[in-house]
Amino acid sequence: MKQFASTLCKGLRAKGVEVDLLCPAPWELGDVHGSVEDLVVHHGWAAMGRLIAKKYDLIHCNIASLGLIPIVRRKLDGIPIIETFHGFPQWWLESKVAAKMAYAAEFGAIQVMAKFANSKTSVSNFVRSTLEQTLGIDSSVIHNGISHCLFSKPTREQSRRLLEIEDGTIAILFVGRLHPAKDPMTLLRALEILVKQGRKVRFLVVGDGPLSKTFHAEVSALHLQRFVTNWNYLPSLHPVFSAADIFCFPSVNEAFGIVQLEAMDHSLPLLVSDSGASPEVAGSGGITFRTGNEVDLSQKLIQLADDPALREKLGREGRRRLEECFMLDSMIRHYIRLYEETIRSHQARA
Repeated sequence: MKQFASTLCKGLRAKGVEVDLLCPAPWELGDVHGSVEDLVVHHGWAAMGRLIAKKYDLIHCNIASLGLIPIVRRKLDGIPIIETFHGFPQWWLESKVAAKMAYAAEFGAIQVMAKFANSKTSVSNFVRSTLEQTLGIDSSVIHNGISHCLFSKPTREQSRRLLEIEDGTIAILFVGRLHPAKDPMTLLRALEILVKQGRKVRFLVVGDGPLSKTFHAEVSALHLQRFVTNWNYLPSLHPVFSAADIFCFPSVNEAFGIVQLEAMDHSLPLLVSDSGASPEVAGSGGITFRTGNEVDLSQKLIQLADDPALREKLGREGRRRLEECFMLDSMIRHYIRLYEETIRSHQARA
C-alpha cells in the first residue's frame, strides 16, 4: 500500500494534480522502493483533522475500514468518493485473533463503502470477479503500475559475486512477507526436494513476518542453512533481482503482487501459484504450479533450471508485458480519467 500510494502521488503531482496523502498511522517513506522525494504524509490525528476540515474535489479511499469520514464528507459536503479495492480479506490465514478481527472488520467495511462510493475500482480482474461473486459489488479494473528500475549496478556478475553464488548454481528469489498468505513454506519444502536430488540451488529470501520463526526453524530442521539466505529488509532489491535466475511467487489468492512487476522489469522468469491474480499478472512471462503443492512446484523449478532458453524467453516476454500493461504512466492516466469522469458525473447530478 505504501508503494502504491507514493507512486500514485508522484505520478499525479507530475501531471499537475494537487494531492494530499493521508495515513492513519506513522510511516516512513524510506523503506518504499521508488518513493516520492519530499512527499508530506499527514498521519494520525493530523490526517483525520485534515480530512474533516479541508475542501477536496474528490477523496480516493484505499482502505475501506477508514471510510467513515469520507462517507460523512460526501453526505454533508457532497465530496465524491472513489474506492480502490486492493484485495479480498482472508482472515482465515491470520494466526492472531486481533488480525482476524481486523480483517473481518475490513470485510464488512468493503460492503459499506461499496454502497457509498461514487466509483469503485479493483487492482485486478481476480479482485473484481471475487467481489462481484461473493458480495455483488461491481467495479472496474485499473492494474497497478511501476516505473522502470533505474539501477544498472551492481551487474549480474557483481551481484552473484557479492552474494557468493557459484557458477552453475540456480538462484531462486522470493520477495514478500513471511506470512501464510504468501506461502513461503511450500517453496521451502520444494527446495528440500531439489537439494535431495543434488541440485545446485540457492534460495534468496527477502522478507519478514509472523512465519519468520517457523521458517527459520524449518530451514534448520531440513538442514538447508547452506542453501538459504534471508534478509528481513534491503534498501534496494536490485542486487537480488539481478543475481537471481528464477522469481518464485507462491502466494495464495494474491490480489496483485507489485513485486512480480519488479521481477518482470529485471527480465526474470516468473513461477507463480495458479490462484488469485498471479497468473493474470504473469501472463506469458511465467508458468504456474498448483497452489500449495510442493511436488508440482519442485517439478516446475526443475523445468526452469534445466531450460535456460525457456528462462530467457519468459524473462523477455515478462519485460514486454510490463511495458504494454503495467507501466506507472498508464496507471496514472487511468486514474486521472476516472477522477475527471467521477467529478463530472457528480456535478451533473448535483
